Amino acid sequence: MNMKKQLGYWCLAMILGACKQTGSNEAMLDKFARDQLQDWNRQLSKVIMKDIFTPPVCGRIYAYANLAAYSALQPGHSANFRSLAGQLRGLDSLPTPPAGEHYFPVASIIAFATVSKKLIHDKVLIEDFEDHYLAKVKEMHVPPQVLARSIAYGQQIGDRILDWAAQDNYRESRTYPRFVLSRQPGKWQPTPPDYMAAIEPYWNTMRQFVLDSAAQFKPDRPLPFDTAHHSLFYLECKAIYQQANQLTSDQAEIARFWDCNPNTSFTKGHLTIFRQKLSPGGHWISIVAQATKAQNTSLIETSAAFMLTSIAIADGFISCWDEKYRSALIRPQTYINRYIDPNWEPLLQTPAFPEYPSGHSVVSGAASTVLAELFGSSFAFADSTQLAFGLPIRHFSSFDQAAQEAATSRFYGGIHYRQAVQNGLVQGREVGKYVLDKVKIRNYPNK
Repeated sequence: MNMKKQLGYWCLAMILGACKQTGSNEAMLDKFARDQLQDWNRQLSKVIMKDIFTPPVCGRIYAYANLAAYSALQPGHSANFRSLAGQLRGLDSLPTPPAGEHYFPVASIIAFATVSKKLIHDKVLIEDFEDHYLAKVKEMHVPPQVLARSIAYGQQIGDRILDWAAQDNYRESRTYPRFVLSRQPGKWQPTPPDYMAAIEPYWNTMRQFVLDSAAQFKPDRPLPFDTAHHSLFYLECKAIYQQANQLTSDQAEIARFWDCNPNTSFTKGHLTIFRQKLSPGGHWISIVAQATKAQNTSLIETSAAFMLTSIAIADGFISCWDEKYRSALIRPQTYINRYIDPNWEPLLQTPAFPEYPSGHSVVSGAASTVLAELFGSSFAFADSTQLAFGLPIRHFSSFDQAAQEAATSRFYGGIHYRQAVQNGLVQGREVGKYVLDKVKIRNYPNK
């Protein structure tokens, strides 16, 4: 073999080796990236619990963070997945990637981190997680210029989402006057043990993500308040009281599994201490993480699932809270203590806001509707969300079954009437359907 031919073979071997190494590196990066949004949503949940945000605020945080992640990732998949610009209220445009090569999974995570850091209190936990993430990416030898360009684009997307978020009336609602309690019979009053002030009484003034208005999906009117022993309202309360006195161990476990009250407290001496728990929205975000992992969805599919579900959760809270403070209905604990048994206590601690409808029911109806569309109406899964809190795994044959159990858990827990549970589910499903109708992600769902 002459020298010229040997040199040609050597060059070809070098090129093939380089291609093989590049392909291997890309495959490794793709595998690493696939799990990142699941990990980042778990980390965000930890910070949210530590910061003790209220359930509606938790929903807002998940939505903006996951919207940012999807928006930074989508340009790398523009042939199959649509931009959110023009699909959400007030989000008319999004930055396009500047010239040059980008690694969009990095941009996506940086956008998520950029938004998260501004919406939570303990920024250090997010910053440390971000530093650890970038150190891992650098170990995978992403070219420095590509990495820098991707980080800058992720920050640009994050800043755009934050500018949009600043116009949703959240900041203004922090300055509104304290909620004034009504003295009318049948109206909500603060409940034991801490008799906390009303949580987020002005949440219906928040800009919706896709709903036309906070009142778009008003549930049926609650039963009229009545203390007569033959009245429907009294019988509703008596049903809760009787159920509480004969709870099975499984029913009690269901109630605790779906408790998800991040504002649960207990008193120690002169201190009020809050127990760290996921919010209702956080529980469903955990279910998204489990479903996407079980299905081994691609990063863009995973991001779309988090994004659509978090929008449904956020708008679900706005819709639910609109009715809560319109009807301002008395809680079962208050009614039962006044008219049935002054010493009765529910299994679960009653949250500090009016009764109707059930927030768990609305949010679960909304989230499960979106997930059923994405993964199928018969998607079976094992929910391990509460293992970290000492509760066992529960198995479900579908997202709808999980939503129904989440709703019923509030009745078992003694904090909601059946009507609030049933009508809340209907309301949430309407919100979920509307989100799916308004936010179009081309070539999705993955069924």
